[in-house]
Amino acid sequence: MPQDAQDLPLAGVKVVEFSTMITASLAAMMLGQQGAEIIKVEPPGIGDPMRRLGSRIDDISGLFYNCNRAKRSIMLDLKNADDQAAARKLCLDADIVLHNYRPGVMSRLGLDSAGLLKEKPSLIYCAITGFGREGPMAKRPAYDHVMQAMAGFMAAQGAPDGVTYIKTLLCDKITSYTATQSILAALFARERSGKGRRIDISMLASCIAFLWPDGGMHLALRGDTVTHMPPMSENYGTPLKTSDGAIAYAAMLEKHWHVIFDLIGQPELKADARFIDTRARAQNMNELTTLIAAATANMTMQQVMTGLTEGDVPAAPCLSMDQLRANEQIMAIAAFEDYEDSHLGPVQAANAPMAYDGVKVLTDNHCPQLGENSDEIRAEFGL
Repeated sequence: MPQDAQDLPLAGVKVVEFSTMITASLAAMMLGQQGAEIIKVEPPGIGDPMRRLGSRIDDISGLFYNCNRAKRSIMLDLKNADDQAAARKLCLDADIVLHNYRPGVMSRLGLDSAGLLKEKPSLIYCAITGFGREGPMAKRPAYDHVMQAMAGFMAAQGAPDGVTYIKTLLCDKITSYTATQSILAALFARERSGKGRRIDISMLASCIAFLWPDGGMHLALRGDTVTHMPPMSENYGTPLKTSDGAIAYAAMLEKHWHVIFDLIGQPELKADARFIDTRARAQNMNELTTLIAAATANMTMQQVMTGLTEGDVPAAPCLSMDQLRANEQIMAIAAFEDYEDSHLGPVQAANAPMAYDGVKVLTDNHCPQLGENSDEIRAEFGL
């Protein structure tokens, strides 16, 4: 049974979102899924360009839907003085203002943090940029592909032979989660002090901080006495290829490797100098994983999964996106919801991943058409 909206942690919190594409949109939606009221401000014409990116019905694409549920949309022309004044009034009535425009844009629109915080000191103002507010690239356009390169993801993913993309909008989503966490921390602080904050989030800093714990583990310690070992990326190797699919596994303990060596019928590898301990395996991981994958090629997924499960080795089948809904574990955690939208028809939505007091969060899944709520918002706020 879904949570009542008034029982959610952010019930009563008002957010005004100015955004294009994903970073601010997804961050605002996550706040909305936890009970906040979200008003998305969009320009006339096409609105947020994400509306028309990919498979769509009218002005709502699947990507836009997945980042813009639980919101209302008002259409404002921010080049128009009256609409600028309306946007300013919305901001001053809100708890949170969130945008991902390039540095200087909100100032030109009369919606800069300094002016709004002076008039409403309790406001939380979150500005997301690509490369930050300073430096030679500060005003450059930033998209996920570019940020994957700049933050080190492409080199890490393509190592040791080159560079390659991670084929998902990873950097956009990392930045969204970083912004959401920062906003919630500022809300918590405001409960104690009554004081608002300006929050600056850059995609570049967010992504470096995300990758660094394991991606930079071999670079963190700088002293002369460091014993260097390969980064965590060297431990990934090759998934197990079976006769009817692939399996990912994470052998972290000696006993895990021993289970695998027995499973593939090569117990003698336990004493092989190349694979005898963590250091040796790390140095020879590509050889090891290739050897194991070759041994499992004629086994079925069921055979391999049974052996790994009985030996308590962390493992799971490699699923395609269209296989997720049929997986028993994914069904058990209610990761998806099917429902009928008044405009879009049948829709499947990924549920918010959290539960409060044992109750799964199943909030409003409606995604607004461009300007769908303009009249009601203007009437509600006297715009």
